[in-house]
Amino acid sequence: MILIRALAFLLHFTLVPVAVGRLITYRARTNWIADYLVGFFGNLAIFYVLYTVIEWIQNWCTLNDPLHGAYTMLLRVYGIVMIVLFIAWLWLDRKQILRTYMKMRFKVAGVREQIRENRFNVVYAMIFLLILALQLYMAYGYEINEWSYDDYDYVVTSKDTIESDTLSWVNYIDGTIPNVQEKRAVASWGTYVAMLSSTTGFEVTTVYHTILPVFLLLLAYINFYYIATFLFQKLEDRFVFLIVLSVSYIFGLYSHYSTTFRLLGALWQGKAVLSVIAVPFFMLYLIRAYKKEVKTIYMLPIAAVSLGISSLTSLAVLFVPIFTVLIWAMMCVYHRKVYGVKYLLASLVGPIYVSIFYVLIWMLKQDMQSYDFKYFKNRKRNEWWLQWFH
Repeated sequence: MILIRALAFLLHFTLVPVAVGRLITYRARTNWIADYLVGFFGNLAIFYVLYTVIEWIQNWCTLNDPLHGAYTMLLRVYGIVMIVLFIAWLWLDRKQILRTYMKMRFKVAGVREQIRENRFNVVYAMIFLLILALQLYMAYGYEINEWSYDDYDYVVTSKDTIESDTLSWVNYIDGTIPNVQEKRAVASWGTYVAMLSSTTGFEVTTVYHTILPVFLLLLAYINFYYIATFLFQKLEDRFVFLIVLSVSYIFGLYSHYSTTFRLLGALWQGKAVLSVIAVPFFMLYLIRAYKKEVKTIYMLPIAAVSLGISSLTSLAVLFVPIFTVLIWAMMCVYHRKVYGVKYLLASLVGPIYVSIFYVLIWMLKQDMQSYDFKYFKNRKRNEWWLQWFH
């Protein structure tokens, strides 16, 4: 049974992001790492859109007693959407899937050739894998004891989501409902982790403190290798970069405000995923896109990643516009003209979407606190919507 649940959890980090990523980048593919990470954050974007729509319905329909069933509704709709997307990927990418084996053979042959040219590549690879294995062991065996000051929010909110069958509806301090806090209502990471718990059968705390850190740590180092391919041409230099970077992270755990703490201390938190995985990947992805000729086909992957990143935490509304605008300005200087406005607009889709939803939630919250309906005067109980709740 544990093996089946582990395989179910593995699907969320293998087939799901691969299928979504290949669909999003169908006309704008670069390499397998970029496509995979686009798929991972694109999946978060899809989940977030469904989350906001169903959460809005839940809040809109509540006039007196709180409604239950929004979480179950989200799981069902998300499951249907993923099945449809997976079938679509198998059909559209059927020829490419058959060629994957041949491409992998060429990749392996290229790595072997580099190893023959420089035997130290094997040594560097073994050193890095040893350091990575140590970090994975620590993440799996010891992060269960690392209780950050934010865990009273993350873990409790995800658990309340499952128990109450609602979306961002429970006061994580005293357990009362209905409770709407704007910055919690506009972030879906806690609900996404609740979904991982519900679909795999693992407890929320086990997912947060034991399983998720291992998968996210692997995801982080996949991203670090993606960065290394951009910085260095030789395989030897890439491994040396990863070794130096991993050792630096290990010896950088000096406070709760260091990036090392986000990577090796509390990686399950939305702000940690944002800072050590999402932002570095998105920055490099944008730089690579801006360096090439501007094409409309790249706007969808950029917008999907932007929205997925913004769903992690409300802090993304501040961080994403800052670094995306800075990168755009830097690339305008690089090209010596106003360049890539399409990419800039696409990269701001996430923060704009979250900001609009934040304002709407705030307005709806004001109406929920009285019967005056200052902002949504036509809001009333609609029995057609209620059939989806219980």
